[in-house]
Amino acid sequence: MRGSPLFRTLVVLVVLLLAGFGLARLTGSSTPKPVVEDQTATPAPQASQATFEILLSAAAKSVSLEAGGPAVVQESPAGPLIGTFEIHGEQPVIFLKVVWADTTPGHRFAKLRIDRPGEETLEHVFSAPGDIDDLWEP
Repeated sequence: MRGSPLFRTLVVLVVLLLAGFGLARLTGSSTPKPVVEDQTATPAPQASQATFEILLSAAAKSVSLEAGGPAVVQESPAGPLIGTFEIHGEQPVIFLKVVWADTTPGHRFAKLRIDRPGEETLEHVFSAPGDIDDLWEP
């Protein structure tokens, strides 16, 4: 080996110190910058009226439909259900609960169609081996 052992030791020490300062700078804690919030108030989403149609695969004891507003409840509906209900917000969560009149086990479904003014018609099929108690986020 060539060179002075003292000189090599000093070079290794300098390299280790530089690496340590670099790592300390990368992993060190920094003061968080304050978050500036927009002070303008956003208006609350308005409720809109929508028409719905529910087609059932079997006779139901009761049907309940809700989308953030008052629930539409129909006891012992005959045929397809057609009506209107309130939808709150742009991306609502729609809850459907169907209690079947016949309690024997079997796979049943309910098809929901929603028409909002100025928007596309939305359709969704809820299915379950028993009563339906489900939600849908269109």
